[in-house]
Amino acid sequence: MLNDSQQRAEQQAELFLAVCDDVGFIPVFSHCSAVEYWGVQTPADCLLDKTKPHIVFPDSGSRRRSRQTITHVWKAELQPRPHYTGRFHVVSPQTAWAQIAQHCSEESLAVTAGSFMCRDRRRKVTTLDYIERYVHDNPQFPGRRKCLNILPYLAENTDSPPESVVVVLVMRANIGKPVTNHRIDFENGEFNFIDIAYPEIKFGIEYQGYYHADPAQMKADARRLNRLRLRGWEIVLVTADDLRDETSRKRIIAVIRALMERQRQLMRMGTILA
Repeated sequence: MLNDSQQRAEQQAELFLAVCDDVGFIPVFSHCSAVEYWGVQTPADCLLDKTKPHIVFPDSGSRRRSRQTITHVWKAELQPRPHYTGRFHVVSPQTAWAQIAQHCSEESLAVTAGSFMCRDRRRKVTTLDYIERYVHDNPQFPGRRKCLNILPYLAENTDSPPESVVVVLVMRANIGKPVTNHRIDFENGEFNFIDIAYPEIKFGIEYQGYYHADPAQMKADARRLNRLRLRGWEIVLVTADDLRDETSRKRIIAVIRALMERQRQLMRMGTILA
C-alpha cells in the first residue's frame, strides 16, 4: 500500500508541475486532486470531474480560470502548503476531505478519512483531531452536514479502507465504539494487533482481504487466531462478501451481535482466561 500511495502522489506532482508551467501563477491544488496528492485514491462514487486537476481560490475576485484546470471558490479555510520549493501549493488533507464531502457518500468519506489517518506513519497525513477541528472551526461549507454526520464514526489508525467500512457498520448498528488495531502482548515478547476490538469483553473483528488466501498467510493467521483464543478472545472474520450489499451486511451484523452476547455471558460467568 505504501508503494501505491507514493506512486499516486508522484503522479499528481508531475501533473501539478506541468500545470505550473502553463498557468502563469502559483496554483493551489484542491478537492480530489489534493486527495490523490496526499496518497489516497479518490472515492469511486465521487462525482467530481477527474480528467483535469482541480485548483481553488478563496473568493470570486481572485479566481483565475484556465483550460488546463477545473477551478473552485472555497470560502472556508484552505490551509495551503507549499511544495516543490513553492512552485505550487496543496490544501491540507482535512481541507481536501471536506471539499469532496458534497460529491460522495458518507461511507466514502469515512474510508478517505481512515486512509488519511492510517496506522502506517509513512502514509499518515492527518489525525482525527485535525479533521474534527476543521469541521467545527468552519461553520459554513458545502457538504458540512455530511461531514458532521460521519464524524462520530471515523476511526484513526486503521490499516485498510475495508476496516474503516466495518467500523462505520458496527457503530451504526449501535454495537459500540471499538478500538482499532488493539495490541495484545504475549509472554515471549511477541505481539499481535486485532483490527477492530472490544477489549473489555475480549471480542475482535478481523477483516480478511484477498492476501489472506496465500498459504503462508493462512498458516500465520491460524497460529495467530489460536493464540488469541487461548487468551480468551472471540474473533469474527469479515470478508468482502460480507460487505457486498445490505443483505450481507445485515447478516454479518447478526453474527457479530450473537457472538458478542455469548462472549459477554462467558465474561459474566468468569470463564475467560486472564
